[in-house]
This record gives sequence, structure tokens and C-alpha cells, in this order.
Amino acid sequence: MQKYDFTGVKDIKSELQLHKADYDNIKAKYSDPGTQYAYDVIFSDKYLTNRDVQLACARHLNDLLRIGQDDFPYTYSKQMVDAIEYFCRLLPNPDDTSKNLEPFRWQSFILDSLIGWRNIKSNGTRYTTANISIARKQGKTFLGSALVNFYYFVVCAGATSQDLLVASYDSEHSNKLFNDISLQAKALIKIDDFKEWAEQNDVDPQARQVIAHETKNIIRKGTSEGGGFDSYHNVIAVYDEIGNLKPAKNETLRQITSGQNGINNKMFVKISTAYPDVKVKFKNDQDVTRIAMEQDSKREADEVFQIIYAQDGEAEVFSPELWGKSNPNLQELPEKQSKNLLDSLKVDMEQNEREGTLETFVNKSLNLWSARFHNSFVSLDNINRNIIDSFDIKGRDVFIGFDGSQTNDNSSLGFIFPYEDNGKEMFYISEHSFIPFAQAKTIQAKSKQDGLDYIKLEKLGFCTITNLESGVINKDQIYQWLVGFVAQNNLNVKSVIADPNLAKWFTQMIENYQPSWELLTLAPTSYQLSNPTKDFQDNFINGNMAMLNDPLMIDGLSNAVLKEDAGGAVKIDRQNRTSDHIDTTDALINAHSQAQNYFKNYHEDGYNFMNDLSRDERKKAWATMFGVGR
Repeated sequence: MQKYDFTGVKDIKSELQLHKADYDNIKAKYSDPGTQYAYDVIFSDKYLTNRDVQLACARHLNDLLRIGQDDFPYTYSKQMVDAIEYFCRLLPNPDDTSKNLEPFRWQSFILDSLIGWRNIKSNGTRYTTANISIARKQGKTFLGSALVNFYYFVVCAGATSQDLLVASYDSEHSNKLFNDISLQAKALIKIDDFKEWAEQNDVDPQARQVIAHETKNIIRKGTSEGGGFDSYHNVIAVYDEIGNLKPAKNETLRQITSGQNGINNKMFVKISTAYPDVKVKFKNDQDVTRIAMEQDSKREADEVFQIIYAQDGEAEVFSPELWGKSNPNLQELPEKQSKNLLDSLKVDMEQNEREGTLETFVNKSLNLWSARFHNSFVSLDNINRNIIDSFDIKGRDVFIGFDGSQTNDNSSLGFIFPYEDNGKEMFYISEHSFIPFAQAKTIQAKSKQDGLDYIKLEKLGFCTITNLESGVINKDQIYQWLVGFVAQNNLNVKSVIADPNLAKWFTQMIENYQPSWELLTLAPTSYQLSNPTKDFQDNFINGNMAMLNDPLMIDGLSNAVLKEDAGGAVKIDRQNRTSDHIDTTDALINAHSQAQNYFKNYHEDGYNFMNDLSRDERKKAWATMFGVGR
């Protein structure tokens, strides 16, 4: 079969349509709703979908073509698909128990994939992990309740002492999903398919658990706040709204997955909408899995299912005709209901915009990881568009900004290298941070608190952990690192800019030991910072910035929000003053206060070009000025 690598391919659908003949037999051979949906997404105009959905559907179709190959130990079971499709139609609608649920095609694709794909070697599930992300009010609770009850009444029916978990970060969200499961379980034990079995095993749907008193199979609910996940071996665990799980609680996820080791049909289903905080594990899980899925021919992450219904970028926020990408129900509801839902979304957006909470609508109703509409400084979308693979800094002009630390804050150096790319004026930005841990006691605790693996980042060259046992910043370590960095890369330092208050020690060291470096101070006021802050932001939006995929810099840019004073001047601040860091961004804006004029050649009256030269450059100028070389 054709080998694909979708890395960098924006329109996956168009790419596959070039090879439509390879897939002609699939639609006839596989008549299940999930496969029909995947085929229609790629080869018809029936559904408006985003890139992530197209990626999931392409993977499904390509995997069907792989069945039977020696290096592909999976199959797609029609019997299993029929079972989950039949079971779902037995479930009562929690909002109206007199009616049974009928899954939409997009929901069938998820359910059929999770239950239908099997591991030939183990005869168990193929997908042991699932990342499912959808806008709110689209039926993600139905997916969770259907899977848990299917496992309880079908997968675990012949076993004993089976644990099943319904989880979330707090009790409010775990209760919502569990209540639907319990309500549906009460209906299931009364229907002919399960009535006799339920009586024999004394199945009892209670307020806090569903228990079979004879077999001791139990559906429990739990929270990351409450803990205790490590006590059970859950054959299935469904974690609702996992996107709001703070990094400090990531250990609770490891408790769930470690307890599943050795279980043949294990499954960990993570379901959530997007949130403003891009540092959370669920966002990282999505990004890592997406990269693996893009490299289709390599087939990594074969046991992880992922589908994300979201807008393709922040540019689509004000385009209601495209909201079906994040709200798939809009495309499957009857016309009148679909129009009502869209009108409701429009009203919701307008209300949030009036109240200054547009970010809530963007996160929840359009499923975009973004803080931009919370008056953010630089959007994640713009950050990602400016990331490059590499950049050679050796011998270049550089502007250096410094942001000194307070208590638990990191200290950061920001570097801006102006350059031209095919006539386009560009700025390559980088940073190096120095990490204290005195307040957190250990670097591991500091990493957990900030949601950044500083030990790993140090190995990658993005930061240096303080070498003092006390855990406080080592000022000499910062200075020596900077001097070594400049010398090693033969950099031409145009200027060094720092806050005169928090970085007095730094400015004194530069002044005393590096007299050839132009040293400037910049007070951290909106009056002084407004112009470089706005210009830095504009360059990001216009694509004039370039940066590596540096988690520390991305973190600092993502955490920063704009604050405006009474006079209209702006400066950046952090969203969460207790844990969010913007040190790297502060340092870069300090550097940009001078770098912004690099291409403009602004000179005041009485300007003398000799003043812009370093000491060594002036020596060369004197030596060659009148054509006499020596």
C-alpha cells in the first residue's frame, strides 16, 4: 500500500483523494457506521471536519488496508462492532428515560474503533488508551457512560472482582458521568438481555457505586483531589475533563495506568474539552500522539486512539459556518435542531464577548487550547507558526535582555538575533533560564509545581539548575554562563538591557568586567515597556519571529497576558501569580526594546557611527580608514 507521512500536510483529505482507488473496496467490505463515517470524511463532502479528525479517519482506513500484513498484529472485528452498536441503542437517554439513545455517526466512529479493533496476539483490545476531545454539549458524557456500562455488562460479565473507574479532577465532574452510568444501569438490569444475569449476580446500581454483590464487580467514582486510585486494578477507567488536571496532580494518572498492568482488555479513556493552560498533560499527550499519527508509515503509538473535534485555528473563531468542526452534532442533527444549536452558540459567543470572557467560549465551545481571548500576549497558534527546526547563531549580532529573579522565580536571559530571510526582516529569539528550588526544597518538587521537567530541559540546553545546595540562584553562575556563551558563539553584542532594580548585581558585573558591551537599563513600567511589548507582539503575529520548540519559552509566552494602564500603555503580566512564569518573555521584551530599531537606522541629531562600534571594531576602523592597512 501507499506510504504516507502527513507531517506538514494541511489538507489530509485532498492528499488521500489522489489515491482514492486504493480505498474503493473498503466501503463495500466494511458496512459498519464507524468505517462508513471515516470513508465519507475523506472521500465525500458530507462532513466538515478539521485536520485532526481527518488524521484519525485516514489512520482507520489505512489500518484496514494493513490487516493481514505480518507486521500488523491487529484486526477489525465486525462481531465486536455489532455488539457495541447494538448495546448503545439499549441505553436510555438520561434527559428523557422514555427514549433510547441513537449514536451519531461520529460517535459510532469512536465507539466502533475502541471496541472493534482487536489485538490478534492477545485477543484483547488494541487501543489501551484513548484521547477524545470534543466541544461541550456534544455528547461526550454519552461516550463515557456507554463504554463503562458495556464493559460492566458485557466485557466483565463472566469475571469476578473487576474494578471499573469513573474519574475526574473533582467530584462535580465525576458525579455527572457516574450519575448517567448508574441511571442507565438501572434500566439495563430490567431488560431481557441482562435481566437474568443481573438477578443471578445481584447487580445493585447505588448512589456511589454499581456493585454485583455475587461477583464483586464494582463501578466506582473517584477524583484526583481525593486520590486513592492506586488501590485498584481498573479494567476500564474513564477520566472526564482531564484537560483541567493541573500538573501537580499528574501522579494520580500514573496510579490509574500502573494498576492496569497485565489486564488483557484494559482501557484508559481520557475525555475533555480544551482549556487555557497549555502546560497540562492532556495537551502534551495530544501533541505527542498527533506527531506519531502523522508519520503513518512508521505506525508508532499503535495502541493509542485519538480524535479531536476542534477548529483548525483561532482565525475560525468568528466564522460560525465553520463551527461544525468542533461541534459535530451540527452536521448530524435534523436541520431545525441544527439551526437552533448554531443560533444558541452564536448567542453564547456574543454574551461571552460582552462580559469579557470570550476565552471561555473559545475553549469550551470551539475546543481550542488558547488564552488569546483572555487578553493574552501571544496566542499558541502564533507561537506554533513561528517554530523552526534550527538556526545558526555563530558570529551574529545579538541583543541580550535579562530578567532577574524574585524568591521562587527563574532568572532568564533573552537573546534576539536580527537577520534577513529572502529580503524579509526577521528576529530569531532564544532564551536560557537559571532555575532555583529553595522554596520548593527539591528540583523535582519545583518541576512538579511549574509543570516543566527542568532536569530534562537542562539536558536539552534550555536551562541551568542552580549548583548551590541551598537551592538559591547563583549569580556568578549566570554571569559566567553568559560570558562563555558569547565567546563560544563569537557573538557581536549590540547591547545588554536589564531592569536596574532587580538586576543591579548583574549590571554592575557587566559594567565592570565587559566594558565593550553597551549596557542599558529599562525600568519595568508600562510607559517604558509599551512600545517594545507591542512591537514584539506585532512581529509574532506577522510571522517575523523565529524560535526553536523550547518548552520554557513557549511556557513564558503562553502565560503572559497584556495589562493596560489608564493612559493606554501596556506591559505583560502573568495569569496566575503563584505558579505561572513569564521570566523568559520579560527578558526577551527587554532585549527587543533595542532590537526593534535594528532595521530602522534611527539616528538622533549629532549621530556618530563610531559610537555604534565595539572597541575591536573601532581599532579596525582606525587602521583601515584611510586605506592604510596594518
